[in-house]
Amino acid sequence: MERDGSVDNAMLEQYADQFNVSALIVTDASGNLVSESSTGDVGYGSLATYLKEAPVLEVATHPLKSYTARITLADDSVADIGCVTRQDGEGIVIAVRHQSAKAVASNTLKLQSLLDGYETIDSGNIVIESDGKVVATNAVEPTVLGVFDLPATDVFIVDGIKDRCLAGKVRLVNADGEWYLGTFGKAHKFYVYTYASARRYFEVVAAVAAGVLALYSGVIAVVVTVRRRADRRRLTDLLQQERDYGDKLAKAAREASSANSAKTEFLRRMSHDLRTPINGIRGMVEVGDANADDLQKQTECRSKIWTASGLLLDLANEALDMSRLESGQVDLNLVPINLVALNCEVRDILERQAEERLVTIICDQQTLNHPYARVSVTHLKRLLLNIAGNAVKYNRQGGYVRLACREVEPADGVPVYEYTIADNGIGMSEEFQQHLYEPFCREEQQVEGASSGTGLGAPIAKQLVELMGGTMSFTSVLGRGTTFTIRLPFEKCKRSEIPQTVRADGGDGDALQGLRVLLVEDNDLNAEIAQFTLSRAGAVVTHAKDGESAVEAFAASAPHEYDVVLMDIMMPGIDGLEATRQIRALDREDAATTPIIAVSANAFADDRKLSREAGMNAHLSKPVSSQELVEALAHIAADAS
Repeated sequence: MERDGSVDNAMLEQYADQFNVSALIVTDASGNLVSESSTGDVGYGSLATYLKEAPVLEVATHPLKSYTARITLADDSVADIGCVTRQDGEGIVIAVRHQSAKAVASNTLKLQSLLDGYETIDSGNIVIESDGKVVATNAVEPTVLGVFDLPATDVFIVDGIKDRCLAGKVRLVNADGEWYLGTFGKAHKFYVYTYASARRYFEVVAAVAAGVLALYSGVIAVVVTVRRRADRRRLTDLLQQERDYGDKLAKAAREASSANSAKTEFLRRMSHDLRTPINGIRGMVEVGDANADDLQKQTECRSKIWTASGLLLDLANEALDMSRLESGQVDLNLVPINLVALNCEVRDILERQAEERLVTIICDQQTLNHPYARVSVTHLKRLLLNIAGNAVKYNRQGGYVRLACREVEPADGVPVYEYTIADNGIGMSEEFQQHLYEPFCREEQQVEGASSGTGLGAPIAKQLVELMGGTMSFTSVLGRGTTFTIRLPFEKCKRSEIPQTVRADGGDGDALQGLRVLLVEDNDLNAEIAQFTLSRAGAVVTHAKDGESAVEAFAASAPHEYDVVLMDIMMPGIDGLEATRQIRALDREDAATTPIIAVSANAFADDRKLSREAGMNAHLSKPVSSQELVEALAHIAADAS
């Protein structure tokens, strides 16, 4: 039998042949056919009526019960049936042994033959009139005059039947030392006495019982065999399930071990990459302290401290970017932008980097059919500066980096822009190219004067491209340079949708002249830096130490006393988000209109969304440069005027 409750017909045929039965039938608990194997003319079709009778059906509901019976068919043949409960599911298993009428006649005593008038051994029919005259018998032949002279044995039998039997009831009768089964019945004026040898009858019964027992044994053997095979199959399945489960556990253990190894490697590399610039910063501070009167050395130390702090910032940004990208928590903030202007901005940033290494930036800006598009500016700039920045870093003095942007065949009506970043630097070995997109993987060869990098730039770039729905490929030859090709689809927009920007020099003392700023910052060092930057640009700054002080200061001020609020987010007690909500909820005319700008180290899209939902107008991510801070406030001042 199958595990799902169905029956394998081929196996059923095998069992029927093995146990020499005419048919094996499997029914449900209601006697309806499930499956059968029949080797003769007798099957479920000819036995269905009998198989739906109560004695058979009771077997299904009583697992310990069995049932046997002999069924006489229309052609006088017989079908011996044995029924037991199905062990592997609900239903009945029925074994059938069919015998022809001729075969039955040879070993079965039929009372009907006693009435036919032909002679049989140790049996007889005797018809006697009421007056005791024998008028018919098959025990002896009549005389010439038609008189029956009964043998003494028959006389004893008749007398015994008269003494022991009631009409229609069969009793054992002893005659001359032999036992007979006898009965009698009355028809009109005749008494008909019928008898048969008990010995022969019980021999037949014993033979039938032996046959039924053999049939029952065969059925039991079939059931036991089926059950054993089913048990073996279940055991095999359980063993396979255990093996599969063991394999899963082993795989999970390997993955956990791999994850633990990756975590250990990550911490090792992060520790190294963090300590390197920190060592440089602390070392330059000591050098500066030792040369307090040497202005040139002081300037040199500050420059190197700035460079080392930039490496720390890059490492923090890249580690956080990688974490967010891998967890799928990065959302694209699409805004209208002039792609040509953005490309020029990227070029300007690269030229400042390249100038230090004597590398030439070549910008091949082709005419774009759709220069205005909706782009996640932060992510696109990060992508381009990531790839192009590495091209500058790993180049030779006197080398070049070529940037090109062109529009290619659109995809489904959406413009596609192809960025090409090529250099003639040190290139990559073929072995390293196979692992370029693996986190923390770095080429062994280095360029003199260049830091080793974090090994996260290429993996981040790859995931950013995929996040924006684009593709990225590269070719590289060791010692000759590398070329990256990036294709990105951007939704086009109109020029009128692009907001106008206001630029201001962070050192210009008039950029924020007279702008009244409420600075909310709990860190004294950050507050000092912000006050210096804003005051130098002409702003008037009021400092609040935390969110609660900020709400109190704003509530106590005259309407429109503050032109803008710079709000830190992470502060003890009332944080920047809650402080903003409380300010917006104040019952005064400027509570809803005074610009509030978030200045926070929380730099992800979710953080910007939370700032907007709290009621803030903009979000600046720490560390923010003096120019970025002044430009943001100048833009706010321009909008408010």
